[in-house]
Amino acid sequence: MAAYDYIIAGGGSAGCVLAARLAEDPDVSVCVVEAGGNGRDLFIRMPAGNGFVFGNPKLDWGYQTVPQQQMNGRRIYYARGKALGGTSIVNGMIYMRGVPADYDGWRQMGLTGWGYADLLPYFRRAEGARDRRAPYHGVNGPLKTEPAYNFGTLDRAFIDAAVAAGHKHLDDFNGVERTGVARIDSTVHKGIRQSSAIAYLKNPPTNLTVLTRRHIARVMFDGTRAIGIETVGGETIRAEREVILCQGTFGTPQTLMLSGIGPADHLISHGITPVIDLPGVGEYLVDHPDVSIQYGSDRMDLSHARHQRLDKAAALMAQWLLSGKGPGSGSMFSTVLFHAFDDPDMPELEVFMTPMVIDENLGNGRDETAPLMHRLGRKLLVRGRKVARPGVQIDINQERPKSRGTVRLASADPCQHPLIDPNYFADPRDMDELVRGVKVMRDVMAQPQIAQYVTGEMGAWRNVRTNDEITEAIRQTAYTGHHPCSTARMGGDSDIGAVLDAALKVRGIDGLRVCDAAALPTQITGNLYATVVAMAEKASDVILGRDPLPTEDPREMLA
Repeated sequence: MAAYDYIIAGGGSAGCVLAARLAEDPDVSVCVVEAGGNGRDLFIRMPAGNGFVFGNPKLDWGYQTVPQQQMNGRRIYYARGKALGGTSIVNGMIYMRGVPADYDGWRQMGLTGWGYADLLPYFRRAEGARDRRAPYHGVNGPLKTEPAYNFGTLDRAFIDAAVAAGHKHLDDFNGVERTGVARIDSTVHKGIRQSSAIAYLKNPPTNLTVLTRRHIARVMFDGTRAIGIETVGGETIRAEREVILCQGTFGTPQTLMLSGIGPADHLISHGITPVIDLPGVGEYLVDHPDVSIQYGSDRMDLSHARHQRLDKAAALMAQWLLSGKGPGSGSMFSTVLFHAFDDPDMPELEVFMTPMVIDENLGNGRDETAPLMHRLGRKLLVRGRKVARPGVQIDINQERPKSRGTVRLASADPCQHPLIDPNYFADPRDMDELVRGVKVMRDVMAQPQIAQYVTGEMGAWRNVRTNDEITEAIRQTAYTGHHPCSTARMGGDSDIGAVLDAALKVRGIDGLRVCDAAALPTQITGNLYATVVAMAEKASDVILGRDPLPTEDPREMLA
């Protein structure tokens, strides 16, 4: 049986970061065990190749929810990356932290060391910004960032329209203010997607072993101490010090439960002997629901959809392969608006503007038959089953919904996907807030700066006016914002639902931690990738017993 000091179960967004940082100590041995491949595929590296990853069973776990009662019984597709880099191989490449109040709320929950001033140094240590500087940004870190590349006429028009509607034009969402509209920063560098594997594992040191294409079946225990992992193929790998689960919001609670850690009654019902009864495992699932409004346009010349025609797609790929530049070197998102109904420090809505329309939820029917000239190009710059069309897509993400869901075992078979129930809109306040959000964005889209380029709302949104009609359109069109978290969350000592303590240790178990989005104590105001990377940066210091980085809070200089 092979043995290592630390086994990292899952080489995802957090796992690659943690592996690289733990292996900086030459006196320890580290092993990453990943179910997918090496994460170096051409269309992972190429930002515009997202559609070749999204929905590809070789690179995407392809989870689906159970039917959602408040969404007309629809199942929602959850893309999760299956390769080194995890979901950072398929995300929208948006570099967006939470707001300071998110992290300060964690500290107030009793999680000492997890406030904004504690985490900012780790965001900075991770980041290698091309065009940003201190005190909010780092310039020398592995995770390279730069302004979104595909920023064009419709992006400028949207910003101008938002300003005309009363929204503030910002320069940096990760700086002093969050509520407003701006061009985003992307996790792209010189035309290459910065997945955590590409950013952190370029040159693995000799004390880091990376094992790919090994599906983890369970954690092994000696009593209540984790001593290693077993793969589906029966291979066992021993951990001399710790096992650290980094399998994500769905994979981590599934592995915990398969290993006997979770709600005892649920485990017993699947023939699993509990090691410890931890009812919080698989609970508190929270996601950003996404309400998607599509506007038609006759301006193909301004749309990302123009790149789908075979000759255009070939030219885009050739330019990227030869120079790392051109439309292929950027994501499909360039512009975001945050809206606050009450407190500008805590905006409720994050709105993505995309200069094309596409049905992204893969649960919505089969692939659309594409014209001959679109069969290669249809997956460039898009993520869905339908052909992209000219227009503007407005995706309204609700940042702090009140509804909570669950992850449960479907069976004791580690190869069977768990039952995922985000329980969208179970709390009616979530729907009420999104109805208000639709009205806010309609006001922006009615401004002449953007209205001149669109021909009106499409599909389920056409001729929708009353609150009841808006609610029904939301039920028909909403899907995931791709930010599920908190299914094995940290919490204070008095938090009976917490799975982890402030050191990310699984309560009641020795030698076992969790470090990924499942561990987030609460949902955050923004995309998850930057926060998960910062969590892993901090976790490496905690695990190795290093002193934490000195706290920093630039807001104190402004007071």
